[in-house]
Amino acid sequence: MNTPYRIIVSSEDRDRADLVQQIVALRLGTPMETLQRKSRLTQSALRTRRVSLYLAHVALGWPLERVGHAFGINRQTVGTACTRIEQARDELHLNDLLDQLAETIQTLCETPPVTDLPEVA
Repeated sequence: MNTPYRIIVSSEDRDRADLVQQIVALRLGTPMETLQRKSRLTQSALRTRRVSLYLAHVALGWPLERVGHAFGINRQTVGTACTRIEQARDELHLNDLLDQLAETIQTLCETPPVTDLPEVA
C-alpha cells in the first residue's frame, strides 16, 4: 500500500502558506475554491499557485523544501514554479505586481501580532 509522503509542518508555516495563497488569489482574481479542487487546476489557478509558491520562497525567505512541505507538494514542483515565475518577471507589469505582493506578505508576516486590543462591547 502506497501512502503519500507527508512531513509534519508547523501550524505557523501552514498558516503563512495559506495567507500567501489567499493574498495572491485575491489579487489575481482566482477563487480559492478553484485552488482547493482535487481535480486538475485551470490555467489561472495554476498561475496563482505558481506565484504563491514563488512568493513564499522569496518574500518569506523559505528554502524550496520548506515551501513544498507547507503547501503539501514536492520540492521539484516548487523549483519549477519558481523558475517559471522568475523567467516571467521580465514583463514590466508582473515585476511590479510581484514586488508589491512580496512587500505586503513580508509586512504581514514580519509584524508581531497585536495582543493588547481592548475588549469591544
